[in-house]
Amino acid sequence: MVRDAVIVTRPEPGLTTTSLAVTAHGWRAVACPMLAIESLGALPVERVEALLVTSGQALPALKAWPREQKIIAVGEKTAARAQKMGFLHVEAAEGDAVALERYCRERHIVGADVLLVTGRNYGHELAQGLGARRAEVYAALPEALLTHGARVALQNDCLHAVMFYSGRTVDAFHSALSKEEKHCFKAVRALCLSEAIAARLDEKMWGDVLCGDPLTLLGEGPMLRGG
Repeated sequence: MVRDAVIVTRPEPGLTTTSLAVTAHGWRAVACPMLAIESLGALPVERVEALLVTSGQALPALKAWPREQKIIAVGEKTAARAQKMGFLHVEAAEGDAVALERYCRERHIVGADVLLVTGRNYGHELAQGLGARRAEVYAALPEALLTHGARVALQNDCLHAVMFYSGRTVDAFHSALSKEEKHCFKAVRALCLSEAIAARLDEKMWGDVLCGDPLTLLGEGPMLRGG
């Protein structure tokens, strides 16, 4: 059995684009979003120095904001989504909360005039570290079960890798596994966006745990290699 399946655990808006990219890399993408996103409503417009955005999930709450508002995104992909919405002054950190805090400190973007736009119960340490205020605009609720496609890939021993883009996704994925299923990942790679995400995994459970851009780590699949 060829291990050609790659589970994508992120929710929309990244699920579809990531799954298409996995397919383009020569793998069989298996959608298994482990978080359900619930909007908490639009964020009222106010005067701030900068909006900090740690996830693309927060961007729909900013539809009413003036496009001249400065936005500092956690990484390039979230920044690109903000630019696609028409925001003109968008900057990007290097992909995680630690990098975002460092980016802001180096540029003296701190204090109560900075607003962190985030999910429910996310970003407390980041806001505290910068002296910024927080606004919760979405809730990320864990899914209790794997999708049918993910379970089939696991049961048929054709799973090559699982892609993780957040720590809470790791937690939800692990909680959804049965005791028996937790022993089925010895030949499977865990591809994690950051070291903080990888730290939530039990390395003994996996064939390999890698950190970086999951698509880059994935590499070329059997459909491109002809295998």
